[in-house]
Amino acid sequence: MRQPESVAGLFQGAAIQGLLIQVEKHRRVLDVAKRALPGFLADHCVDCVVKPDRLILYVDSPAWASQIRFYALHLLSKVQQSTGYRFNDLLIRNALPAAARPLDKPVLALPSGFAAEVLKNSALSTSSGELKEALLRLSATVQALRNADPGKENQ
Repeated sequence: MRQPESVAGLFQGAAIQGLLIQVEKHRRVLDVAKRALPGFLADHCVDCVVKPDRLILYVDSPAWASQIRFYALHLLSKVQQSTGYRFNDLLIRNALPAAARPLDKPVLALPSGFAAEVLKNSALSTSSGELKEALLRLSATVQALRNADPGKENQ
């Protein structure tokens, strides 16, 4: 039976070394590109690919991609000055298609405690039995949700 190669041995191969060199080159270019952008935009740059005549910059959303496009000439100039690479073109792409992005947990906007009180007072001043009961249930539900929400405001 053949002995498995050690993990350390795998990282000594020429193919792996070539890949590590490419990854390091991309990291350096990405760092320079981020420094060429304002901080609020640089935070959204997640990766880049260096092609012979083109730099492809990956960002985390289409909104930030459209903002970064305004800095394309400045960014290319800074990258060329710092790295020596001569790019003819800068493409800005989304790192993940919209369908593949994880969805944020929806934020539940709860009515205030004041709203729960208004519902309760409205119910108590209503003579209609069915409407009165519905308003009391709604008031109780709003109050219960507010009591269960650890991030609620004290209102």
